[in-house]
Amino acid sequence: MINIAQLAIYLEDQLAERLDKAAKASGKSKSKWVAEAIKRSLQDRWPEGFFDLAGSWEDDLRPDEIMRKIRGGMEKPELREKLR
Repeated sequence: MINIAQLAIYLEDQLAERLDKAAKASGKSKSKWVAEAIKRSLQDRWPEGFFDLAGSWEDDLRPDEIMRKIRGGMEKPELREKLR
């Protein structure tokens, strides 16, 4: 037999209304919908196709140099490249 914990949560009215709509649209009870959302949120999975990117970035810099360059721009927003 599987033990199942019971949980009470408090939601703002607007969030509760969104939950009602999402559960109805999925054809599931609110409890089932929330349980599945929690399971998805707690999964230790990489997004599909994530590892397909491995080795696709070519650069003369080492990975640690690339990360230092990226993070350096975060500290000084005035040095970032302007978006077009």
